[in-house]
Amino acid sequence: MRRFFLAGALLAGLLPLTVAQTPATDSLRRAYLRTPADSGRVLALLRLAYSFRASRPDSAMALAQQAWQLAQRLEFDKGRGRAQGMMGVVLRERGELPKAYANQLIALQISRKTHDLEGEAASLNALGNISFDLRQYRQAIRYYEQARALFERTRQPAWVAGALTNLGSSYEQLNVLDSALLRQRQAQDLMAKTPRPRLAEALALRNMGLLQARLGHFPEAFGYYRRALREAAQTNDLRNQAVAQYRLADLFNTLHQPDSSLQYARRALQTARRVSYRITVLDAGNLLARLYQDRQQPDSAYHYQRLAVAARDSLFGPEKYRQLQLLAFTEQQRQLRQREAHELQTASYQRMALLAALGFCLLIALLLWRSNRQQRRANRLLNERNAQIEAQRNALDEALTELRTMQAQLVAAEKWSFVGELSAGIAHELQNPLAFMRNFAAVSEALLEQEPTRPGADGLEQKIMAGLKQNLREISEHGQRASSIITNMLAHARTGTGQREPTDLNALLAENLRLATLGTPTPAGAEAVRWDTQFAPDLGPVAAVPEELGRAFLNLFTNALHAVRSRQQTDPAYHPAVSVRTQRTDGAVEIRVRDNGTGMTEDVAAQVFQPFFTTKSAGEGTGLGLSLSHDIITKGHSGTLTVETREGEFTEFLVRLPA
Repeated sequence: MRRFFLAGALLAGLLPLTVAQTPATDSLRRAYLRTPADSGRVLALLRLAYSFRASRPDSAMALAQQAWQLAQRLEFDKGRGRAQGMMGVVLRERGELPKAYANQLIALQISRKTHDLEGEAASLNALGNISFDLRQYRQAIRYYEQARALFERTRQPAWVAGALTNLGSSYEQLNVLDSALLRQRQAQDLMAKTPRPRLAEALALRNMGLLQARLGHFPEAFGYYRRALREAAQTNDLRNQAVAQYRLADLFNTLHQPDSSLQYARRALQTARRVSYRITVLDAGNLLARLYQDRQQPDSAYHYQRLAVAARDSLFGPEKYRQLQLLAFTEQQRQLRQREAHELQTASYQRMALLAALGFCLLIALLLWRSNRQQRRANRLLNERNAQIEAQRNALDEALTELRTMQAQLVAAEKWSFVGELSAGIAHELQNPLAFMRNFAAVSEALLEQEPTRPGADGLEQKIMAGLKQNLREISEHGQRASSIITNMLAHARTGTGQREPTDLNALLAENLRLATLGTPTPAGAEAVRWDTQFAPDLGPVAAVPEELGRAFLNLFTNALHAVRSRQQTDPAYHPAVSVRTQRTDGAVEIRVRDNGTGMTEDVAAQVFQPFFTTKSAGEGTGLGLSLSHDIITKGHSGTLTVETREGEFTEFLVRLPA
C-alpha cells in the first residue's frame, strides 16, 4: 500500500511534463511509469530529468529533486549522489555557478565513497564545464581528462566523445588550435560509431564550427553550425540551439553581414532566455548592443547592453565570485589535508617497519653476543652488523627528513599557485567595470550625436539628455567602485609592513578626527555632529605604526559618521553625536568609538569584519574598510577590535592595544 501511494505521489509530480518532447523523452517517461518505487525508479527519474535539461530546466530540476528525495528514503546513496550531480548540472546551465560547484563537489564525494565510477566521471565532467564557464581552461582540461579516463574505463563511448569535444573547446580557448582540432576530430570519429540519437552531437558540431571559424575556414564553419541547428531541433536541445545561433550571428558579424548577424543574434537571445542559459544571453546581448550601436540606434543598443550587464552580474557578480573562491579554497584545503594524512600514514608504516627491523636485528645481535662473546671474530662481525644497522637508520632518518621537506615545499607551492589563480581572477574581475565604462561612454556619444529632425524634438532631446545623465552616473559609479576596490586591496596587502615606533595615541586620534570631519562635510541645512572626546592624560606612548593605525581609526570614524548621517535623514528630531574615549587598563590601552546612529542587527554585527561585506547602498562602499581596520589592529598591532550594538540606538567599537 505504501509503495502504491509513493508511486501516485511521484506521478502527480510529473503531470506538468505531459507536453510532448521527443520520442526518446516519451520512451523514458513510459519506462519510468513501469518501474517499481525502488532504486530503479530513482535512476529512471534521473534519465528522464536529463532528457529535459536542455529544453525545460525547471522540469529537470523538479525531477532531480524527486529522485533525491526517493533515494534518501530508500537510503540509496548512489542514487542520491547522481541526483545531487543532476541538480548541479541544471544550476550550472541556469548560471548559478557557486551552487552548481557546491552540488558537484558533494556528488563527487558521494560517488567516490560508493565506488560509483559513472557518477564520479559525470561529476568530473560537470566540474570541467563550470571551470570552462569561469574561463579557467587549464583547470577544465584537468577535469575533462579525468572524466575521459573514467568514461573509457566504464565503456561509455558517447560520453568519451563528449569529453573529447569539451577538451577541444578548452584548447581552442587557449589558442592551441592543433590540439583542439585533434580532439574535435577524435570526438567526431567516435560519435559516428554510436547509434542515433547521439549524445552531445549538437555540442560537438557547433564546437567544430567555432574551430573552423578560428582557422579561417568560413564555409566549413557555416556547414557545421547549420548541422548543429538541425540536430538540436531534432532532439529539442534549446541550449545548444541558442549557442549555435549565436555562433552564426558572430560569424556573420565577422564577415560584415550585419543584417544576418542581427537576425541570428535575436534568435539566440530569445532561445537562451527560454531555458535561462545566461552565458549565451550575455554574449548575444553584447553582440546586439554593438550591432545597434553601429546602426546609430542608441536606444536599442542601451536596452541590449543592460540585458548583458544583468546577465553578467547574475553570473559573475562580486558575491558569487567570492563564494566560488571560498568553495575552491575549501576544496583545495580538504584535498591537501587528505594528502597530508596519507603521507603521515605512510611515514608511520615506514617507522613501524624500521622499528621492527631494528628490533629483529638487535635480537640477532644479542644472541650472537651471548653465544660468541669469547670469540673475537664473532665480536667483530657483530660490531660490523651494528654499524650497518646504524648507517641504515641514519639513511632512513635522512630520507624521512627529505620527505618532510619536500612535503612542506609541495604544500607551499600549491598554496602559492592558488594565490596566483586568485590574483588572475581578481584582475579579470576588475576589467569588467572598466569595460562597462567604455560601453556606456560609447552609447552616450551616440546619444550626443542624435539630432532632432522632426516636430516635437524637445521630447526627444529630453529623452536623450536623460539617457546621457544615467549613463554618466553608471560610468562614475563603476569607476569609483573599481578605484575603491583596488585602493583597499592594496591597503590590505600593505598591512603590517611598517616599523612600530612610540606614538602619542591621543594626538593620532585627534588628527584623524579632523580628517574624518573634513572628509564628511555637514549637508546643507543639517545639524552638525556633536563630537565628545575624553582623552586620558596619562595614556603614555604606545608602540604602533602611525600611518596604518591612523587609517584604521579613520575608517572607524567615517563609519560612525555614516551611521549618524543615515539616521539623520529619516528622523528630523534626531541629534547626531559621536564620542571617542581613551583609557589605560591593566597592560593595555582602550579606545572606544561610540555613535548614536542606526545601529546593527546581531546577524549584521557577526559579519561586519568580513571582507566585501557592507551595509551601505550599492556604489557607496566596497566592504573593505572595517575588514582592513580589523587586520591592522589584530594582525599588525597584536590588539583586538570588537563591536557592541543595538539596532536603532547605538554602535560602539572597542579597540584594545598592548601597552
